[in-house]
Amino acid sequence: MTNSFVQTPNPLQANDLQSGDRLAVATSPNPTPSSASPKLPRISIVVPNYQGGATIGQTLQSLVDQNYPDLEIIVVDGGSTDHSVEVIQQFAEQITWWVSEPDRGQSHAINKGFSHCTGDIVNWLCSDDLLAPGALMTIGQQFAEFPEIDVLVGCCRIEYLTTDNTVEPLKETSFWISQLQRFIPLGTLQRSPTDDRAYIRSTTLEQIQLMPASVPIYQPACFYRRSLINRSNPVDERYVYTMDIELFNYFHAQGVSWKTIPDVLCIAIISGQNKSSVAGVKATYELEQIYTTYAQEKIPLTYWHRKLRYPLERFLKLQKGSLWVYLVGPLWIVITLLLAPFYGLKRSFALRWTAWV
Repeated sequence: MTNSFVQTPNPLQANDLQSGDRLAVATSPNPTPSSASPKLPRISIVVPNYQGGATIGQTLQSLVDQNYPDLEIIVVDGGSTDHSVEVIQQFAEQITWWVSEPDRGQSHAINKGFSHCTGDIVNWLCSDDLLAPGALMTIGQQFAEFPEIDVLVGCCRIEYLTTDNTVEPLKETSFWISQLQRFIPLGTLQRSPTDDRAYIRSTTLEQIQLMPASVPIYQPACFYRRSLINRSNPVDERYVYTMDIELFNYFHAQGVSWKTIPDVLCIAIISGQNKSSVAGVKATYELEQIYTTYAQEKIPLTYWHRKLRYPLERFLKLQKGSLWVYLVGPLWIVITLLLAPFYGLKRSFALRWTAWV
C-alpha cells in the first residue's frame, strides 16, 4: 500500500486566532453546512484526564461549543483525587460515556476510550488542550467531501505561558535554522504577528514523507478514520511521551492517504508543566525507538544525532542569550551537511530534538 498525499495551499491562518481567542471559544459562532453538502460523519473525541481539574472544564467546553451535529465525547479519568470528577459531572448531559478509575497511564486511558467510540472519525484531546472554534465542522466537511482521505492534518496555535519554558523555540538558535531553511524549506512554525509568545504550527506533506526523521504533526490537529486503529492496542502503551508520534508513523507505514489544510484546528496551552514540557531526555529515547522501528537503517541516523548533534542542542538551550549560541549553531549545521550524503539532506535536517532537552 502506497501513501497518497493531498495538500491544500497553506497561507497560514495566523490571524484567525488572536491572543485571548481561547477564552472566546464558548461564544464563537460555527459554520452551518448547506443542504447540498454530503452527510457529515460522526466524530468521536476521547478526553484522557488525570488531576486536570483546573483545565478539563475549558477542554470540554471547547468541544460542546462546536455545536457539531454528530459528536461523541468520551472521557476517561484515571481516578483523579482533585475536583476533576465534579467538573466532568457538570458536562454529563453532553458526554456519551465517561469513567473515573485507576489505569495504567495516558496511553491505556486513550485505548480504553477508543474501545467505546462509534464515530467514523476519531482523535483524542488532552484535558489541557482546546479545539478551535468551528474546527469539527471543518473536519467533518473535509471527510465528507473527500472520502478518499484517511488522515486529515490541520494547524495548531501554540501559546507559551511562561518565559522559562524549555520547549519554547529559542530565538538565537532559530536564526541559524532559518538560514538553512532558505535552502531546505521545511520550517512550519511561525510566530504570531500579534502575540510574541504564540506560534502557529502547520504541517506539510513533505514533512510527513520524511517521517520518522521528522516530527511534524501536532496531535490535537490530526483526525483519522476509526478503521485505521485496528491493531490490538490502537495506541502503543510502551510509549509514555511519544505515543502519538508512534501512531502517526504506524499510519505512514500502512500507506494511508493524507491531506493537510491551513485551518487552525486546536489551541495548545504550554504552561511548562504539561507532560510534553517535562519529558526532557526521556522522550528522546522513545523517539529513537520509533525511528529504529520504522526507518530500519543499518546505522540509524538517530545514533549520530545522539552522539554529535543532540549535545549541541542541549548546550544551546542552556546557553540561552549568550554568544556561544552564534558560535555553536554553525557547528550543528556543518554536522548536518556531513550526514547528508549518507541519509539525505532533508532527512538529516528534519531530525531535531530541540523540544526535548
